This record gives sequence, structure tokens and C-alpha cells, in this order.
Amino acid sequence: MLPLVFGCNEVQKVADVIKKPTARIAYERNFKKNDSLFLLWRNAFKKSKEDKLQITLPYSESGLFSEENFNVYSYNLQLKEGERLIVGVEKQPDSALVFIDLFQQKNDSLKTFKLVKSAEDQKSSLAFEIDKSAVYKVIIQPEMKRQFPFILKIYSEPMYQFPVSGGNNKSVQSFWADPRGHGNRSHEGVDIFAERGTPVVAVSNGRIASTGERGLGGKQVWLKDGIFGKRVYYAHLDSIAVTAGKRVKTGDTLGFVGNTGNAKTTPPHLHFGIYRKRVAVNPYPYIKMSDIQEVNDTVRFLKATVSRNRTDLRNGPAAIFKQLTSLKKNDTILVLGKNQDWFHVQTLDSLKGFVNQSYLKELPSN
Repeated sequence: MLPLVFGCNEVQKVADVIKKPTARIAYERNFKKNDSLFLLWRNAFKKSKEDKLQITLPYSESGLFSEENFNVYSYNLQLKEGERLIVGVEKQPDSALVFIDLFQQKNDSLKTFKLVKSAEDQKSSLAFEIDKSAVYKVIIQPEMKRQFPFILKIYSEPMYQFPVSGGNNKSVQSFWADPRGHGNRSHEGVDIFAERGTPVVAVSNGRIASTGERGLGGKQVWLKDGIFGKRVYYAHLDSIAVTAGKRVKTGDTLGFVGNTGNAKTTPPHLHFGIYRKRVAVNPYPYIKMSDIQEVNDTVRFLKATVSRNRTDLRNGPAAIFKQLTSLKKNDTILVLGKNQDWFHVQTLDSLKGFVNQSYLKELPSN
């Protein structure tokens, strides 16, 4: 019987089945380490880690990935524990490759970033659940020598289902850390107001740890989150619909909104809290509903000129963001994309920022 002989490619394929490579790693395998074009592309990615552009969510951008320029799109954003970050790139053709990497800022004096997630091979989207509030960096880079239009959308969604049936963000009227007891303690949760008898539901699959009527919370339910291992607290219920030890699924009714306990003098509401290792955490990001920012118009040009002197280049797409420099009339700049009323641009000396659309004119391509 002849022994099985595997070549390097076959071994790599087997390894990839077991541990899926990221899109970037799979792509880089196609090039020699000393390939000059590849080195320029990879160095552009490394340099983008130093970019300090800032965005708030939700964020969208349309543009044209350039064949000539090694453009890399890098954004810093603040994310909170309990959010799920979603990054997606729509492109034409769909076969064109885009690489997405997510970094988290370290707690060191240099404020460096560590890689926490990369998009998988052939994927142009990334999702990541935030378990630590921090500054994060999203980096997006197209493949080499391809020019194609794109629409980028970055937004967050809550990890948990909203705990009150029919409720939304406006139903939350008292927030985390609000003062209580004449300032002697702080609010370890959020209060969600609704009509008496409105169902309160399981925010995730899990097990009912305990139920009962006691203390400030009155009639209450404790849910042990089966996925994340957190303890979820429902208080001031009018009545309880589950028993300790019961397994529940997301959306199952656990009880009904009331004002028992120390809430007897307030309108009916649910006090909702989350505890991790017996320490309260802000529950609002876990349930806060968010939007996806739509793209108003698409950008299909790569260069523009500045139409007035002392035009502000800012590090974010709004007038509240820091001014990086002033541009002069007739300055030529590269257009990376557009977010609402702001162009994402790069100056000829490689400084990236945002300029209001009122101060740019499209420069026709040759």
C-alpha cells in the first residue's frame, strides 16, 4: 500500500478547513514577500493604523476605490459594552475583494491598537460583539489594481432584545448612574415605562435563576443569560409569569410591568439591570435600538479642487470635529468617498480628513 503524500498546497487547504483564514491572509499568500507592488499595498495598510479620523455611528460612505492609489480607509470610533458592531461593504462587481480589520485601543501610554477581528476570506462584512467599552479602529482596504464603486455602512445593534414588549428607546426615561436616595446611591439600571400589565420578555435564551417579591425591587425575576453568563434583573413587576429553574427563549414572557417595591409612588415601569460577576454594568447599550444611515448620493470621481481659501479640513464629518488644517483655493485633493454633506479626502501630502461639500468642485478625470 503506497503512503499518502501531500503537497504544501494540499496541507494548506486542509488547515484552512479547520481554521478559516482571514481574507487578508488568504490574499497575501498570492504574492512574493519582495513583490514591490505588494510591499506598497501592505505598507499603506500599516501606515493607516496611525490615522486618527473619527466617526460616530451610524455611518455610511459611498465612493470609488482607486486603481492607481493605494487608498486605505481607517476610522476611530467609541464603542460600548453590549453593542454589536456591524461593518459591511457593498461593491460592484461582487467578486472584487475588500479587507476589513477591527482593532481595539490598548490601555497603554502610547494608546496603541491590537487586532481583535478580521473579515473571513471572500467576505466583505464583519460583526463583533463588544465586551469592553473602548476606542476601536476599523480599517478597510481594497485589493490591488482594481477600480470599483462601493457603499460602506458601519453601525451598531444591541446584543439583547428590548425587554418590554412594544417598547423602544423613547420608553427609557431613567438611565444608568442617575442619583437615587438623595444622592446616597446611583441607579444600577434603566427604567422602561409602559402601561401596567405590558409583558416583559427574556432578552436572551437562558434559565430563570430566581423569582420572588423582596426588597426595593418588589416582584422580580432574575434571568441567567445562557450565552454570556450574565445575570439579568427585572424589577417592580405587577405579576410574575415564570418559576425558578425554567428554561426560556428570547422573547418569552417573564412577567408584566407594574410598580411594586419602592416604585409604588411612580408610574408603572420596568427596572432593568445587568450584572456581570455580581457587578452592575450599564444595560442601555445592550438594548438600545439603532439605525442604519442611508446613502443619499453616490460618488464616482477621484479628484476635486477647493473652491475657497481657508477651507477647513477636519478629522470627522461634522463641524464639531477638530480642524486639522486649512486648505487653499484651487488646491487639488483626492476624493476617497462621501458621508452625507462631507467628502472624505486626502491631500497631496497624504493628510486625510473631511471637507464640507460646499467647498469642493469635481475635477474631471483625464
